[in-house]
Amino acid sequence: MRKSAVVLCAVAAIGAVAIVLVPATSPETSSGDTGLVSVVVNHGRTVELGPAETRTVAVEVTASDRSGIRAVDPIGLWGPNYGTLKVGPMSCVPLDAAGTTARCSGEAVIAAGSRALFDDQAGTWFVDLRIRATDGDRYVSKNAAGFSLKRTAGFDLASVAPARAAVGEAVTVRGRLRRADWDRDAEVPQQGTTAYLQFRPTGSSTWTTLASTGTDADGLLSLNVPVRGPGAFQWYAPGDKWTGGALSEVLPLRVDAPESHPGQ
Repeated sequence: MRKSAVVLCAVAAIGAVAIVLVPATSPETSSGDTGLVSVVVNHGRTVELGPAETRTVAVEVTASDRSGIRAVDPIGLWGPNYGTLKVGPMSCVPLDAAGTTARCSGEAVIAAGSRALFDDQAGTWFVDLRIRATDGDRYVSKNAAGFSLKRTAGFDLASVAPARAAVGEAVTVRGRLRRADWDRDAEVPQQGTTAYLQFRPTGSSTWTTLASTGTDADGLLSLNVPVRGPGAFQWYAPGDKWTGGALSEVLPLRVDAPESHPGQ
């Protein structure tokens, strides 16, 4: 059996990562009036990790009890295929004058390198916690909330040729979609994925999808489209449960002015 991926807590600045919050579930065991108000992992956004990348994410638990909240401990994160992460010591701050509700905060370090995290552990993860009240009441749940942990994706080799053309002529827009491979600490071609070619006319802020195509075994994609006017292209891949979405760089297109003829 593969060794579980365990990452110890550390205090560090939060990176620009993402996490999705799932509503809290019913406790597995509880006593008294201790209740879970909310759980938020990294401000409610999806965590996306590149190859050999490490990020620190915040975990916040809000709980209530008439006697006050003593601690949230222990607390951990677990995911597919024996994935586990530890959250460091939680510090609790009362949110009301009576001290019945408190927000407890901690951090977890999530590392994709050095075989700490594996490709098949991407997906939905859960928060495992125990809330202890001052009067001895408690609230325990292995699935207190869920969040999404994904591999990053990105485009490279994006180009439009020719970069200058007349209205009505065709240009070829190319790109390559790659995704993080945690097992190999590398970026690899992402094959069999649908990507969308989008266009934004000069002076507009709106992107319009022109067509879609799938990536080949090397992650490459290509589309021929007629020139409508000056503007820019970009590739977009929405991602899935295991891999994040991706946007290519903006590819400008210049348009030649129509030729003028004497007498016209």
